[in-house]
Amino acid sequence: MIAVDVLPAPGTAAYQSLVTRAPVPEDVRVETQALLLDVRKRGDTALLDLTERFDGVRLRQTRVSDQALRAALENLDALLRSALEVAAANIEAVHGAQRFREEPVDVVRGVRVWREWRPLRRVGLYVPGGRTVYPSSVLMLAIPARIAGCEEIVVCSPPQRDGQVASAILAAAVLAGVTEVHAVGGAQAIAAMAYGTESVPRVDKIFGPGNAYVTAAKLAVFGDVAIDMPAGPSEILVLTDGSVPAPWVAADLRAQAEHAPEARAILVSTNPAIAADVRSLLGGALADQVQVLTATEMEAAVVFANDFAPEHLTLACAEPDPWLARISAAGSVFLGPYAPAAAGDYATGGNHVLPTGGASRSFSALGVDAFGRTMQVQSLDLAGLRRLEPVVDAIAEAERLTAHRDSVRVRATGSVAFRPLASPRPRGAIQAMQPYEWEPPSARIALEAGVTEADVVRFDTNTTPWPGASLTDLEALPLNEYPDTSYTRLTDQLAEYTGASAEQITVGAGADELLDLVAKAYIGAGDPVILSRPTYAMFRIVSEMAGGRVEAVPATGLDLDQDRFLRSARHARLTWLCNPNNPTGELLPVGFIETLAEETAGIVAVDEAYFEFSRVTAASLLDRLPNLVLVRTLSKAFGLAGVRVGYALTGPAISAALRRVRPPDSVSVVSEALGVQALRDQPGMRQRVLSIVEGRETLSRELSGLGLPVHPSAANFLLVRTGEGAARWLLRRGLVVRTFPTGSPLAGFIRVTVRTADENTRLVSALSEWRQHDG
Repeated sequence: MIAVDVLPAPGTAAYQSLVTRAPVPEDVRVETQALLLDVRKRGDTALLDLTERFDGVRLRQTRVSDQALRAALENLDALLRSALEVAAANIEAVHGAQRFREEPVDVVRGVRVWREWRPLRRVGLYVPGGRTVYPSSVLMLAIPARIAGCEEIVVCSPPQRDGQVASAILAAAVLAGVTEVHAVGGAQAIAAMAYGTESVPRVDKIFGPGNAYVTAAKLAVFGDVAIDMPAGPSEILVLTDGSVPAPWVAADLRAQAEHAPEARAILVSTNPAIAADVRSLLGGALADQVQVLTATEMEAAVVFANDFAPEHLTLACAEPDPWLARISAAGSVFLGPYAPAAAGDYATGGNHVLPTGGASRSFSALGVDAFGRTMQVQSLDLAGLRRLEPVVDAIAEAERLTAHRDSVRVRATGSVAFRPLASPRPRGAIQAMQPYEWEPPSARIALEAGVTEADVVRFDTNTTPWPGASLTDLEALPLNEYPDTSYTRLTDQLAEYTGASAEQITVGAGADELLDLVAKAYIGAGDPVILSRPTYAMFRIVSEMAGGRVEAVPATGLDLDQDRFLRSARHARLTWLCNPNNPTGELLPVGFIETLAEETAGIVAVDEAYFEFSRVTAASLLDRLPNLVLVRTLSKAFGLAGVRVGYALTGPAISAALRRVRPPDSVSVVSEALGVQALRDQPGMRQRVLSIVEGRETLSRELSGLGLPVHPSAANFLLVRTGEGAARWLLRRGLVVRTFPTGSPLAGFIRVTVRTADENTRLVSALSEWRQHDG
């Protein structure tokens, strides 16, 4: 029967016995040295002989053919394949956020220092296959290597009795992007990767867990090759305050113990009754592996955890966060009642290759950073060097290294001049992003077209032809004072219009500022962002400015590929949608938005700038979906594009975050007053919208009658396929439409804003003339 003991006091012999793990046994170390030497001397011949000796099978070669790899994936059980694909996607999501990102530091003017990332070229991954097989370990090792950019990813895993590497391991290798697999295990596999043989070229670094012989081999070859970490028998430490049911705790201890007879599982409970229940549930079968301890308070348990430095640490408490802040040494921490270590072993996306035996005091969980290294780069110009010259002189003098001093002086006093460093560079994200293409002003268009500015018609801006409010109708405003930063009058009017509460509304300087606030509040360097292509360009711009990693999901034809979009968005930190979509006019059902927000843990931001024209909104979902944000504007239906007033509808938590990053006074006194005035005239807005919708249908029929394909639209614009030449023809007549560059999925289309009946007729007439002229 497992005993229930009191956690010994720190500093006692019993306490030291608990926190100290046995090193690799001397006999194992000596035998391993002999195996390494044999492989180093005899190469492939030794590998084949040792494989026959330890695995009971004689191989002709260790390399697994590409055909065998493909067959393993094709024949894999469908349920297992699906599970491995989900696990792989989760691992990709977690480790994709770990890519190296640093900005240069301008130390003083003329002195710039930074680091650049370089992946290891060839890495070796050891995947155990003795007592059981571990396809999950293949994913955990190979996916970070691929993300890091390693060119060659080699897996070594012992053959089964049939002489083949387990098919699940081979299938996982294909899914993860492994480039080479060898059927060899144990210390001999480590030797082959460390020293190289005729068929196994040496690698730059060896990764992966294994038995005592594998661990001894990795420690022995360190110096000839890099290794990830020392990895001994698996272990778990569970701390509980008694708030988590005993059967759940017992299940976690049992799960860890089943790894191997050497695996270790320890429970420290501040609730003696829970400790006794766990002991009873485990029985006596695991007495050699499981220890159950009690402590009077969680503080003592946390001190023990840091001294023990476990591979897996579970904080089995209803409120674990305060204790997490106190933990300083653990490979992977599992928080709360619903976080078993088994979930991390397979499915969360966190890595399960972890330091064991107390090594988490100085080693971390495996990550992308382990598969590369950084190079430090330093750039100076003459002015910068002269600023540092006194520093170098003084230190070089103190260290009696006068040649160091002279190497600076010869440059600082030289007559040769080279180009100075450029001024401080913008952030890398800003340099890489493509800026917004601003529409040209009407005055310039009139000049180029040879028409008066009054004859220029803006079919390119998606604005309405009628203003929704007038400055002449405003009362005297305190223009000498800053605005009310809570925008109370505007917020109250929006609450009346939308039916939302004031705490659900965030006001901004146009919808674009709200988009920027969402990105600022929720996107950091490398965070995954999903949007469709084509869609509103500002989604990409604000995301890239915040440092996000943007993935654009291509449309099927012109419409959203909903299934692909759902799959892509599953791991996104932020997902953007425009509904109706700009520039296609496509209207998505609210049910799709509901599914999207339910299936992604990140923010789902839906731009509803055109919802008054479609009368479709996801506002009914806000109370139930805390990750949903709806962004709207008064620029379109309310006719206030020149005023810049927008608002977001969302839950109180997101709304508070948006207000936290919103600049003070971004909406002017005038803008707020005009917004309030426009919102009070809802009958006028509805009449304008009705005119636009009727005009849209008429314009669509007339353009179709010219033989121009028109995409169905629920907005205040139409997407029309004209081919080349139409936009230039229209521009010469003062009619400005939105065009799309070569390479865009919309090349050859124009986007046309619906305007007054007379202006629409002028557009149709001009296009009719073009069609006749174009032949």
